[in-house]
Amino acid sequence: MPRTHRRTEDPPRNRKSSRIVDDLADELKSESKSGQPRIDELEFITGLIRVVVLWDRWHEMSHEDRSAAILDAYRIAETKEFADRITLATGLTFPEAQALGMLPFQIIAPLRRNDPVTLDQCHQAMIDEGASTLAPGRPQLWFATEEEADACFRRLSERLSGSEPVWYIQKDLGQGGVMEWDAAQ
Repeated sequence: MPRTHRRTEDPPRNRKSSRIVDDLADELKSESKSGQPRIDELEFITGLIRVVVLWDRWHEMSHEDRSAAILDAYRIAETKEFADRITLATGLTFPEAQALGMLPFQIIAPLRRNDPVTLDQCHQAMIDEGASTLAPGRPQLWFATEEEADACFRRLSERLSGSEPVWYIQKDLGQGGVMEWDAAQ
């Protein structure tokens, strides 16, 4: 198999608007519990760090520009030493991450006629929690772990009084298989 060796710019420069870099840097400083972007940092035993930023705002940017924006934002929000430890910076939209199998848990709201909340209220609450609006139809709220989905389930139930019975967590089992359960159990 051919082996290709390339070198990145040092440091990479964001080729798009600095607005997205500034917004991501602000998010890195805020440590919010919900909404977008969702930032996952994995520190290896070597001290190196892999960062994945899930954000619908990436949808019109190349993967190279996304990575550069992430590194630029870390240079603003963290120390240079911390930013220099990032060996892999990946920016994905939620639909991209879900298609790659990174987000197997989804919260849905299959409303019934007599439920105490409306579909619009549920959709807005989901968007406020970080649901993607890139796919046609309804907002999609995906998570990497059952714990993340459970925490969001609780926040949604608190956000919309009386809505606990309408929220369900389902797990994508791959190849069209779905397992569904009520998170309150």
